[in-house]
Amino acid sequence: MCKTRLALAALGLIAGAAQAHDGGFVDTFGVDGREQLGFAPSLGISVGFVDFVDLAVQADGKIVVSATAANAGSDDIGVMRLNSNGTLDTNFGTQGQTIVAFDGGGSNVDVASSVLLQPNGRIVVCGQASGDGSANGNDFGIVRLTAAGAPDTQFSGDGKATVGFDIGPTGSRNDFAVRCSLQADGKILAAGQAQTDASTARMAVARLNTDGSRDTGFNGAGTATVDFGPSYPTSIAFSVKSMSNGDTLLIGGAAGTLPQVAWAFARVDASGQLDSTFGNAGIALIDSGFPSYQPYEALDAVVLPDNSFVAVGIMGLLPDLANLDFGIFKFTANGALDTSFGNGGGQIVPFDLGASMQDLAVKVLQDAKGRYLVVGFSSNAISFTTTMARLRADGSFDPSFGVGGKLSVARAPQLSADQGDTGTSIAFTPEGNILVGSIATNSASPSGSYVGLAKLVGDTLFEDGFESD
Repeated sequence: MCKTRLALAALGLIAGAAQAHDGGFVDTFGVDGREQLGFAPSLGISVGFVDFVDLAVQADGKIVVSATAANAGSDDIGVMRLNSNGTLDTNFGTQGQTIVAFDGGGSNVDVASSVLLQPNGRIVVCGQASGDGSANGNDFGIVRLTAAGAPDTQFSGDGKATVGFDIGPTGSRNDFAVRCSLQADGKILAAGQAQTDASTARMAVARLNTDGSRDTGFNGAGTATVDFGPSYPTSIAFSVKSMSNGDTLLIGGAAGTLPQVAWAFARVDASGQLDSTFGNAGIALIDSGFPSYQPYEALDAVVLPDNSFVAVGIMGLLPDLANLDFGIFKFTANGALDTSFGNGGGQIVPFDLGASMQDLAVKVLQDAKGRYLVVGFSSNAISFTTTMARLRADGSFDPSFGVGGKLSVARAPQLSADQGDTGTSIAFTPEGNILVGSIATNSASPSGSYVGLAKLVGDTLFEDGFESD
């Protein structure tokens, strides 16, 4: 802070602190708090339905990022590890990066959607493993790397495992995982979609043992699918969470003919069967209580110790669902809307930055203060911008974050090649700051996109050393 007179210095410091908001860029990371990276030697990243950039932070502050490497038409699963300042960690893989290909046939397009860290330092990435599109289709693809970035041969022999549901006829067997999580016993849960025919699909989940084999104690084959009935012939799990009672919560969407769409949840017990104590015989299609909105898709959730959960996703403004907004809602352990949270059960968050008025919430985490941090993206006049919201534990907006609890993660002016970001992931650093992962649209990239990262202030420190409320 510039100080021209000693008499005004203290006043200026106090005023600056009082006006500060959480969510500012941490300028010691990357360039002015942001970083955009491709894969070596000159690869960008692929952009598709679930080609998310995902990230996880190690206890030492190093950042593990997964993305789909656009490799000359044969996309592969890419993983990179960065130091806490945003530079590549050259002790990982090859100069900080590892690329893994399944290349099972057909298009040879493998997709990375999700990354997680095991307590022993190993890295798990979930997504899609390519197969022959005219026969067996694509499968869930799960990769495990050692802490040094090499394929882990203790996992399925070569560090790669596939799970094919194959419940559709030949030519309609395209299965893919979107997110994965760990159970307390170290088993891996992967959830996404299994195709049933040319136009319909089901929410799907697989459970793997720690060595990569299917856990046959889970529904007999290590896999389960959920059917939401004839009005909702297509469904998908965008996220999966392990619950304290041993159940698995699936978070996603179900759809028929527009506007017949819904946030869809399912809960299966430890044996892989639908838990009848949840929703309607194990499934729940929610009514948000906002009559002018239709719940479109749920994309993620935070499960609380009592097995209640806060979910985020997309809400469509009726009648045509052309205007989409963030939705953040809390549910009881049995899947009912918790009307004590937020505004009668939750909050709808419009950013409305321009163009098509599309605001999509993708990921949610709960911080050490019990606040819910949500990341997604919003359309603007050019493309998209990463946007965020933070709610207090009771569901009210946190005014210390951004402006009134809402934040657009963008610097002005933008670099000429930098054409916007779509936020797909968040994580917390050991010191309590916020990392945001995104698909960065950049004309300098061979594919048009790079991995985008931003580091933001988690809590602004006031001049007395105490954190803001």
